Amino acid sequence: MKLIVGNYYESIKCESFKDNETGRIRVRPLDGQNLPTNLVIECSKSERESNPIGTKFITENVKVCQKPDGRIYLRAKDQFIKKID
Repeated sequence: MKLIVGNYYESIKCESFKDNETGRIRVRPLDGQNLPTNLVIECSKSERESNPIGTKFITENVKVCQKPDGRIYLRAKDQFIKKID
């Protein structure tokens, strides 16, 4: 799937996980939403870290962004994620 920088995706369900490369708790999209599950979602650090790994969240929307080194990532609107059951 080709992601276009600047595009938005609505109501994305995601989960927290431990990034083995950095040791940090990150958030990634859940499968089945037409988004690669290996991308990280930039969002609230306090929300990520105050819940156990594997916690499910939802975002209002995410924007496709690109780091100066070329990596593609997703940014949650206002970095807000909401815990879901």
